[in-house]
Amino acid sequence: MQNVVPGVLQRLRAADIIRMAGLTAASLGQEYSRQGAVHQPERTGTRLSGVIDTSHISIAGSQGEDEEEGAEPGRHTFTVEVDIKSATSWESTCSCNPVPTQLCSHAASLLYHWLAHPAAFTTTLETPAPTEATKRATHDEQKSIKTSQGATPIKTMQSDPVPVGDLLSMLGQMGLSDLRAIAREYDIIPNGLSRQHLAVSVQEALQQPEAVRHVATTLEKAQRQLLAALILAGGVMNDDDLRGLYERFSLGQPNQYQHILMALQNKALLVRASLSSTSHQRAGSSSALFDVGWYVPLEVRTALRVMVPVTRFQIESSEEKPNVQSSTPFHLLADLLLVARVLAGYRLEQQDEWLERKAGGRTNETMPSLRMPSNSDGSAPIPPPADMPSPAMMALLQSSLKRPPAFLRLALHLLSMAGIVHQDDSGTPYLRVLPDAAQLLLGPRCQEAARDLFELWLTRSSYDTLFELQEEGVRLRCRATSLNIPLIRQGDLDVENREALQLVVELLTQAPSNQWISFPAFARFFYRLNPLFLQKRQRHFSSPHWWLELEEGRPLRPLNLSDWSRAEAHYLARLLRGPLHWWGICDTASAADGRLLAFHLTPAANWLLHDNTSIEQEEVLNYQGRATSLEIVDSEEILVTSSTRSWPAIDVMDQFAEAAGVQNSRLRYRLTPKALGEALSQGKTATRLLDLLHQLAEEQSAENDTPLSQMLAHLERWVANYGRVRLYTGVTLVETADTLVMRELLATTTLQDHIVQSIHPTLLILKQAGAEQVIDDLKRRGQSPLLHHKDSYGTE
Repeated sequence: MQNVVPGVLQRLRAADIIRMAGLTAASLGQEYSRQGAVHQPERTGTRLSGVIDTSHISIAGSQGEDEEEGAEPGRHTFTVEVDIKSATSWESTCSCNPVPTQLCSHAASLLYHWLAHPAAFTTTLETPAPTEATKRATHDEQKSIKTSQGATPIKTMQSDPVPVGDLLSMLGQMGLSDLRAIAREYDIIPNGLSRQHLAVSVQEALQQPEAVRHVATTLEKAQRQLLAALILAGGVMNDDDLRGLYERFSLGQPNQYQHILMALQNKALLVRASLSSTSHQRAGSSSALFDVGWYVPLEVRTALRVMVPVTRFQIESSEEKPNVQSSTPFHLLADLLLVARVLAGYRLEQQDEWLERKAGGRTNETMPSLRMPSNSDGSAPIPPPADMPSPAMMALLQSSLKRPPAFLRLALHLLSMAGIVHQDDSGTPYLRVLPDAAQLLLGPRCQEAARDLFELWLTRSSYDTLFELQEEGVRLRCRATSLNIPLIRQGDLDVENREALQLVVELLTQAPSNQWISFPAFARFFYRLNPLFLQKRQRHFSSPHWWLELEEGRPLRPLNLSDWSRAEAHYLARLLRGPLHWWGICDTASAADGRLLAFHLTPAANWLLHDNTSIEQEEVLNYQGRATSLEIVDSEEILVTSSTRSWPAIDVMDQFAEAAGVQNSRLRYRLTPKALGEALSQGKTATRLLDLLHQLAEEQSAENDTPLSQMLAHLERWVANYGRVRLYTGVTLVETADTLVMRELLATTTLQDHIVQSIHPTLLILKQAGAEQVIDDLKRRGQSPLLHHKDSYGTE
């Protein structure tokens, strides 16, 4: 079993290394790994170790990096260990720095070596040997993993509220008679078993999905519906929220509520638990305060696999002719590359300082002071997020790309958070793009890049989606001090928006795919399930710190369906029509007036939301490699469609041409001798480029004197002449002061007849005999040229 690679190492990606080490250290570590600096690699469980020898490596700036990490001057060998616990949790020790504050370049090189050559790591056994208790725990964990297959892998924040303790401790707090009744439901003979043994037996029974499903079939309709609603709402809820859920779904009379709870509790499908409110603690309350509520065990949720009930929408039989917007997989990644190319070389303004904070994972915690006066009640409008791009940057993007402003803002946030677009490392106020940005976004591993960016969006987005509700006529207000400074912090609104976003995504993972879902019905179900999903934290305050309103002075009440439809329903619709559609998760159908009628989860949602690896990558990417994605503008300029299907052509252009921004929403390249020469000097051959252009010429039946034929002629001549050197001996050089003198000599002497090669307009190579005749002609005209004999100035 020691040869089985832990899942956390199987899921490790290059983007995780960049997040742990930073862009600079990760780039240096990747270069170390590429040049063979990693020696004696070993793996023990999730811990990787090795020796990094940089004595034979010469990298610009590497010495400075070692000095920053605290390495001794002149030292080139480092012992490093990295224990990866998750994509965001790790422990590292390196001899370059006894107390590292972040992952150093040597640790990053070890991780990159693992990604490139996992078989090179020697596997060693972990000690000590497992005890019987450890074996049983491992068996239970493996059984739990097997029963939880198919659950959503989306990484979300800790839910609110959170149960305290594990299932065994919850069962152990029940009375002996209650445990005996539960044991009989699962065909366990309780005679002679103590309370602790009964709790262990019930826990083992709950870990058997078939047994849980069998018990669930004995439930009445209202009991099943309440249990399903609670599971879809997260599986944990306090008494007040659960009663509100029961009433909103109209599951029965008020006097039947306790009977339903007792029936579920007697079958261990619902247990009484102490709940800890993380939001309450962050709001400033004591961490020792707990609430009492209800909890559906994870084993029950996994076994039942509850799906969201939906109302089908028939596109064909609809009275209105809906406007159907179909999404394209990886279209967002292609547009991200276009945005990055537009921003390459952009000069930053003072308003664009948020880019570096965004890339470093830091957010401004305080709101800026407001210029407009606050109301008499001490409220003020919520200002825009601090990470909004400047008007100049937005104007540049909109002039180059015909995309909605909301999409451009999302693209900017993703590019900056991932470090694909960053400020110049030299400190100048210009933006730079990663050299391998095209390969990262559109190359063969773009699926991994899409998932990494999607997780970044879920876990590090700001409250911009919430702020965009103002376009629907909804006002965002907050409490303010006497100095007109908002009481709420930007970080609080960011977390509020992220948690709401994650709740929507989690619910969509339980929705059926391959069918059109009526949005009004879905919105009503979402309201009944969680009406306070946008303002969950406000209930922990005596008075809300922020709220939504349509009219000044009248806040909207989320528990009222009419008010909820004027704000929260618009939030859901904007998510489906905007970010989720751009990610390729859903298609949308809208009415003529812009109302969202229905949405449809696409096949791409299976791997993005569920991490369904059974989908073949070629089915989604469908690489073509044809030259039809190219457009030859002139003899030097080429336009390429930004798409995963065009990746082979983009790969060729990135190697042999110079990236020159964006034109007509397509990638613009310039084929120059400098770019071609750099590629050839790196050992690359221009065969792929010539084949691509010849293929395009055949498809277009290109004739002579077209830009394509001229480009081919120039390219073939450059390739034919590259690396050729001519040596001339026994010749004479003639140099004039300027081109006017050269033209006079050509007109008045026989110089033209004796030219061997023209180096440039004022320097010629002549035959030896012809040079003497030209000198005699000049002397007869009374002109004495300056002569340098080879005996004095020639080579030895």
